[in-house]
Amino acid sequence: MYVYSDSLSIHDACAQAFGTELGELIGLRIEELAEYEVDDLSSLVKILVLEPGDALTAVGAQLGFSLLDRDCDVAESHQDWFELTLVLSDDGFGVVIYVPKHADLAPQLMAYCASQVRARSQ
Repeated sequence: MYVYSDSLSIHDACAQAFGTELGELIGLRIEELAEYEVDDLSSLVKILVLEPGDALTAVGAQLGFSLLDRDCDVAESHQDWFELTLVLSDDGFGVVIYVPKHADLAPQLMAYCASQVRARSQ
């Protein structure tokens, strides 16, 4: 799992993934958050990019709670990625989690992502 929690690391992640769907998705989030005119994106967002072998417990350690115990505020399905957004505080701070659509992804995590996308699209 890759964790990006400040402006520099988030912009670096976007640059490293340039030309890929993930790069485009992170770039879109950066553009959306630019309207808030903050000095550092760390006051608005943390981005987690999961790898197929990542354990749900590792995700939970980053979040401070089990992902499976909470519904997402926004859940989208893209060609190669699930994009899950959780707003964690009243000031709008949130976490965006990118989950790869990969055969080695934990079945429980794949099912969770699919259920969140279905629930948000109704």
